[in-house]
Amino acid sequence: MKDFGVIVACYDKDYSFAKGCCASIRYFLGDVPIALIVDGNFSIKELENAYGVHALYRPESAHECLRDKEWRSSTKMLAFWESPWEYFLYLDADIVVWGDLLKFANFTDYDMIIDHPAYEFTNEAINKWFFNGIQIEKYFPDFQWQQRPYFCTGVFFAKRNIFDLTEYQKLLELRLANPKMFYGMDQGLLNLMIFRAADRGEIRLKQESMQVIISNFSISELNQRFPMDKTGPICIENDATVIHWSGQKPFISRSTVYSEPMNFFRRKFIQDAWGYQGLRAELMLQIEDFKMYKNKLMRRLIPWSK
Repeated sequence: MKDFGVIVACYDKDYSFAKGCCASIRYFLGDVPIALIVDGNFSIKELENAYGVHALYRPESAHECLRDKEWRSSTKMLAFWESPWEYFLYLDADIVVWGDLLKFANFTDYDMIIDHPAYEFTNEAINKWFFNGIQIEKYFPDFQWQQRPYFCTGVFFAKRNIFDLTEYQKLLELRLANPKMFYGMDQGLLNLMIFRAADRGEIRLKQESMQVIISNFSISELNQRFPMDKTGPICIENDATVIHWSGQKPFISRSTVYSEPMNFFRRKFIQDAWGYQGLRAELMLQIEDFKMYKNKLMRRLIPWSK
């Protein structure tokens, strides 16, 4: 595919998962170009050396509303205007690829391909996980917000510049003025942008079932759906999705989450980057997890400690 690559967004606290994500891209998608949107100024030299990953540093963005955190723009939104490629696959850092996900990349007929949710959202669920429907009716009276297949925005295919940056900036201003209007950094706002643009005929939109959110399934169900053996994933032919740890994160020692696919790819990165296996690799993962867990705990106990 010409002028196409994969973009992963991360900050320092989930960089360890981003390395596993990139390892899964190399494992299943081959030599496709990869870029990492970095929210911060930390080095990703190890990913550059191992997989040729290109760094896009958020503080270096040419656009104020994408660069400055006062706007409360999510890191992933840089991809729509500053992707190195005209066409791209976007992935959150806490995701691994499972199978040939590129089979969904139909840019001949569509400008954006997003996940189709496994369950239909009630109005109550939409108000909880996406946006306040009453406020949406107030500011966007022509938009039918109910009974829509909204999606978790951890994975999507898109064409660069399909959205107007000025309109996005206005939406950010609206959110700043109405803090309880949208859920999360991008989930509600991006879904609104996508479905409004599709309604107006500005983008050609397609939905495919290409995301499994681990919090929606039991560990036994996930173990059966994504089996692993000593050599790695047991992926059946034509199976293609991403595994998304949007709830509890897949720390190496966390027994309450099915984390084996991410564990495998985090280990694979360590082997690909430094050649380490066995106890040395496990120690590196334990240290990474301790640092991530410590920082998350500190932010819970002391909200201003960042």
